[in-house]
Amino acid sequence: MKNLFYLFLAVTIFACSTDSDGNSNTSSVEGRWNLTLSSNNGIEENLNYCDLETYIELNNDGSGLGYVYYTDTPNNPEIEPCGLDFTFNITFSETSNNVYSMNWEDNDFNVTGTADVNNNILTFNYTDEGEYFESNFTKN
Repeated sequence: MKNLFYLFLAVTIFACSTDSDGNSNTSSVEGRWNLTLSSNNGIEENLNYCDLETYIELNNDGSGLGYVYYTDTPNNPEIEPCGLDFTFNITFSETSNNVYSMNWEDNDFNVTGTADVNNNILTFNYTDEGEYFESNFTKN
């Protein structure tokens, strides 16, 4: 459960949007970012359909929310359907071009990491208790 918790924590924020001219607008990270990949110490996690419902929603004021979805029985959704497990608060600020310092927090955890935005992919990474976590999100 701890790895799953950290997997969803790694769910983080940011990306670029495209303007009507097709030019990249690297200052816009607001919007919804969907979890697409997560790894722990360089080993990719096997995400199921419910894990992939997890997303983060970022606002232009440096705040946001994370939404973590979970089921104990991904192969038997009749037993326990996929559902919202918990939410967490996000704060972030740009530290350099397309690189952000980001903090995820709720009553049970407080994690600070770095989010890099490359085109429409946001990669969030952090270290906790000696383990390295990385999650990729795609802008919706």
